[in-house]
Amino acid sequence: MNSKKLYIVSWIFKFIPPCHLHPLKASLLRWAGAKVGKDVEIISSAKILGNMNLSIGDYCYIGHEALIFGPVGSSIIIEDYAKVCSRTIVVTGQHRYSADGNCVAKEGTCKDIIIKRGAVVDTAAIVVPGVVVNEMAHCAAGSVVTKDVPAGCRVGGVPARVIKDLNNEA
Repeated sequence: MNSKKLYIVSWIFKFIPPCHLHPLKASLLRWAGAKVGKDVEIISSAKILGNMNLSIGDYCYIGHEALIFGPVGSSIIIEDYAKVCSRTIVVTGQHRYSADGNCVAKEGTCKDIIIKRGAVVDTAAIVVPGVVVNEMAHCAAGSVVTKDVPAGCRVGGVPARVIKDLNNEA
C-alpha cells in the first residue's frame, strides 16, 4: 500500500459517517493500494496504517477503532466473511528483545497475519505477528492471540488458548 495515500484516506474517513458510505471507503482503500472485495463494511473510526500488503475479502467487517497496521514487506489477509471487531489490534510488526545494550527493544521484524474465511476476531482482541486465525474460528473478546487458531475453535485468554470446539455445539 502507499502510506501517503493511506494517510489521506485516514484523514477523509474522519469526515464520513461511521456506519455509512461503505462502498466509498472501500474505493478509497483500493486507491491507496489495498485489495478490497465486495460488500465490505468498514467503520470510519477504524485505523488502517502502514505500507503492508492488505487484502480484505468479500462481505467482511472492520469495526469501530480497530487498528490494522503493518510495515513494508508484511501482509495482512482478511478472507471472505471474516470480522475484525471494535478496538481489535492486528499488527504485523514486532521487535527482537535482549537485555544487552541501551534498550531491550532491538531491530524490528515483521510476520504476516491471515484471518481466514468466516473467522471473527472479537472486541479488544490482539493478534500478534505470524498468526493464522483459521476458518470459522473465534478469538474471544480481550484475548491475546499468540499462536495459530484451529479451524472451528474458540480461543480466549492471555495468552489465548482453545476454550471450545465450535464444531461440537449442541
